[in-house]
Amino acid sequence: MSAETEKHCTLLIYYDKGVPPTSEELAKKLENKKDSVKADALQELVLLMINGEAYPKLLMTIIKYVVASTDHRVKKLLMVYWEIVEKCKENGDLKEEMILVCNALRNDLTHANEYIRGSTLRLLCKMKYYRILEPLKEPVLRNLSHRHSYVRRNAVMCVYSIVKSFGLEVIPDAPDDIEQLLLVEGDLSTKRNAFLMLLNCDQDRAIKYVLSMQDQVSTMGDIFQLAVLELVRKTCRGSPANKGRLLRVVFDLASSSSTAVSYECASSLVSLSSSPLAIHQAMQAYVTLLTEQSDNNVKLIVLDRLQEVQKHHKQVMEGMVMDIFRALTCPSLDVRKKVMDICLGSLVSPRNIKDVVALLKKEVIKTLSYEAQGTEGNLEYRRLLIRALHACTGQYVDQAQNVVFLLMDFLTESDQSTAAEVIMFLRELIANYENLRGPILQRLAECLTEVQQSRVLRGCLWLFGEFCEERELILSVIEALLGGLRPLPLLVDEKDNSKKDMAFGSAREGEKKAAAAGTGKVTTRTVVLADGTYGTQSVYEKPEGEEEAVDTKDAAAANAKKSHLRSLLLGGDFLLSAMLGVSMTKLILKVSNFPDAMKNECLLVLVNLYKLVRQHSCGGEKCDSAVRLTQCIRLLVGNCGSALQESHLAAAELMKAEWASKGGRTQLAKVLELATQNSEWALGGEVEVEEKSVGPDECIVFRQLRERKGASGAAGIDDDDDFHVARGASIASQAAADGALFAERLAKVQQMTGLADPVYVEAFLQVHSFDLVLELLMINRTQDTLQNVLIELSTQGDLKIVDRPPAVTLAPGQQMMVHASIKVSSTETGIIFGYVTYDKKSAADKESTVLNELHVDILDYIERAWIGELAFRTMWSEFEWENKININTSINEVGAFLEHIMRNTNMSIVGRSYKKTTNPKGQKKGKLTAEDVQEMLNEAVGIKKLIQTSSFVAVNLYAKSIFGEDALANISIEKLPDGKLTGSVRIRSRTQGIALSLGDRITIVQRGSQGGKK
Repeated sequence: MSAETEKHCTLLIYYDKGVPPTSEELAKKLENKKDSVKADALQELVLLMINGEAYPKLLMTIIKYVVASTDHRVKKLLMVYWEIVEKCKENGDLKEEMILVCNALRNDLTHANEYIRGSTLRLLCKMKYYRILEPLKEPVLRNLSHRHSYVRRNAVMCVYSIVKSFGLEVIPDAPDDIEQLLLVEGDLSTKRNAFLMLLNCDQDRAIKYVLSMQDQVSTMGDIFQLAVLELVRKTCRGSPANKGRLLRVVFDLASSSSTAVSYECASSLVSLSSSPLAIHQAMQAYVTLLTEQSDNNVKLIVLDRLQEVQKHHKQVMEGMVMDIFRALTCPSLDVRKKVMDICLGSLVSPRNIKDVVALLKKEVIKTLSYEAQGTEGNLEYRRLLIRALHACTGQYVDQAQNVVFLLMDFLTESDQSTAAEVIMFLRELIANYENLRGPILQRLAECLTEVQQSRVLRGCLWLFGEFCEERELILSVIEALLGGLRPLPLLVDEKDNSKKDMAFGSAREGEKKAAAAGTGKVTTRTVVLADGTYGTQSVYEKPEGEEEAVDTKDAAAANAKKSHLRSLLLGGDFLLSAMLGVSMTKLILKVSNFPDAMKNECLLVLVNLYKLVRQHSCGGEKCDSAVRLTQCIRLLVGNCGSALQESHLAAAELMKAEWASKGGRTQLAKVLELATQNSEWALGGEVEVEEKSVGPDECIVFRQLRERKGASGAAGIDDDDDFHVARGASIASQAAADGALFAERLAKVQQMTGLADPVYVEAFLQVHSFDLVLELLMINRTQDTLQNVLIELSTQGDLKIVDRPPAVTLAPGQQMMVHASIKVSSTETGIIFGYVTYDKKSAADKESTVLNELHVDILDYIERAWIGELAFRTMWSEFEWENKININTSINEVGAFLEHIMRNTNMSIVGRSYKKTTNPKGQKKGKLTAEDVQEMLNEAVGIKKLIQTSSFVAVNLYAKSIFGEDALANISIEKLPDGKLTGSVRIRSRTQGIALSLGDRITIVQRGSQGGKK
């Protein structure tokens, strides 16, 4: 839209005009005597003019034939026509016809119908021509005392619009008239409009009025109260003498029944006062909104405000924790997560830990109810509560005792994440609190056979082997393990053929019984087994009518209840087999007089496990688990007194010494310390406040010493630009900033056409979150005037063009900048392409030039983020889309390649928290710098050691898009003997677009530093 159109257009209505009618056709309809025909013609004319058509000759026709009409529809359309019609000549002078228009408007301002008066006043609010408004001031002021509130309301806004546009000198008595109206007005909307005018034109009068009516403000309507709050915010800093009385008004309004007023009061109290009483009042208002409003968007907005308050007023918020927790009743997981983020951590203290744990425990129990089982998000909410209890009770052992046995019931859950969260919690308690070890381990031994997840079973077995010390506990654990493995031995064929054996065994037994009895009836039928195969089943019926009997010996054995531990071992879980062997061996070695029968049975289990691993298609004698089980068998055989070779005996003693050194507990302590540092809720930690760096040469502004000039003192409280100008620093710093900005923009400018083309086009793509602004510079390189120069754009990917560039006319050598707006809906590499068309006077047809393609960089939408290892593994197993990129790079160092990929994809190492990293001034949010990447690698001690000592490194990376999409990556790098790097990068995501786009990005930048700067 051109500047001329924007200047006179205050409304926009789309209209498919097709072939627009001529002025004569419209004039004929407007001259018709029927009001309905006039209204239709006027409506068509208005729509055509809004969409760019000009009908200057029809102005006089409308004045002659339409203005005198009394039809309501015609009057309404006339108001729109006066608003959009061109009122000036080409030289800027007002048209002569406007004198007649002024007369018509004056008649409408004195019309007997109050609606016509009010709508005319609304029209004058949009008029920006003083020569039209000047003769209408008197009737406008007379309407301030009209009997109808609709007229008075719009008259006030009309006076305010005139004063705002042309100054108070135009109507010097306006404040007095408005103040008198305010004192006697009974209509709430009119009173609000009058107060708004005083607020913006004469704040002293507005303050005086509020202070005189402060006891009645709380009884007025919400729209007036919001205007009062706006006055308080504007003038409180500039009028310290009245601050106390104005804040009293805010205190009174904080308990208003209007949610908008309550929210604005709370925001005003937080921004204007640091008094604990004021903050507490604001907190109460926020909590009331949080718990009583059903809209989740309102809850999220209030929670954002609470997070801001928490940064500066943690002590006041501590007492409101339980009230904020009431928002957990909301079914939205986003709201619940945000409530946890606010309340847990810095707000949990010894004073409220008991109440917090009791509430979280109650919420956990609610998730087990029958009603909650079918609720969407119930499982994720339960995981969130378990993590919250873990964070709360990890430092308070007395509270941990209240919830530990409740949480242990979740070990048998089919959901791996829930059970894994519980075992991590138990691991921390067992490691840190000796008095809880015995009861927890005993309970673990009792429910071990019901645990379904291999990861959870391995955690339990490791805890048994490391922390079981008492003889009775060890014997009970061993007995529980053996009970879960019986009947022995474990056979591979048992798992695969048990179901078929059951069916065919049934048939054989039935036939034998029938032959032996000679009498009776045998019925054979075909059945479909669980794995989809067919089998036969025979039923023998005795002649006396006794109950029918189906085979039983093989079937009973097949139907015998098997534990999940036994099923996992028979299914080929090598890691679990090795963990079971190590734990049983450790437990046996800890007891001096271990029962021989139980020891022999354990030895049978170990040999049985070794046989299973060795015979498996993926195993073998050199498999890691087979080697580990061999070491355990050697230790047990040596412990029984059997003679061993000297080398075997030395190896057994070496393992004994390693287990006796308690090195596992030392490593566990380091892991727990790292987990505490990276915890999303660190109890007792300070809330992160963005650091504001101030240079040593910056001026110090003493607010108390600043000159105050009424309302102007509120503006620029922290603004010291005048000091900068006084010492000449502003010019230099501004020039440096402009130079840096110009250099940054210049580096991103892309050439769309050639310099020899008639129209040279270059583009600059600027990213604003979900929007792209494409700035296109067009230069006419010819000696002719080019008309209708238009850039037609198209997109590929999830890009949608919202505003297209307009057509322009370029003189010889002239350049012009046009803009296009593009909406982005997902993280996907998009392409913008198109062509430029133009008309030449010498050419009969349009000419065109194809533009180069413009690629949207995915890095603008990827931000660094943090995620825990467990959550990473869960998402890795859930995400369906995977993109594998083979490593082909000229970089020879593993560390340099890893740093290069991380810096060019904004991906962070999984399991490491960087929430405290502060962005340097001018750095874009969420962007990784070389210093950030180096710091990550230095803190990841294990990865750094691998890079320095090993030829193979595997690292998990994570990032998140601004659209909330998760991007996972696993980089496996191997350094070959010739120094080259090989391997692969696997990317997984929930959607296809981000996986492919991130893969393309890595493919481009992996070759070396040159690609990274592209």
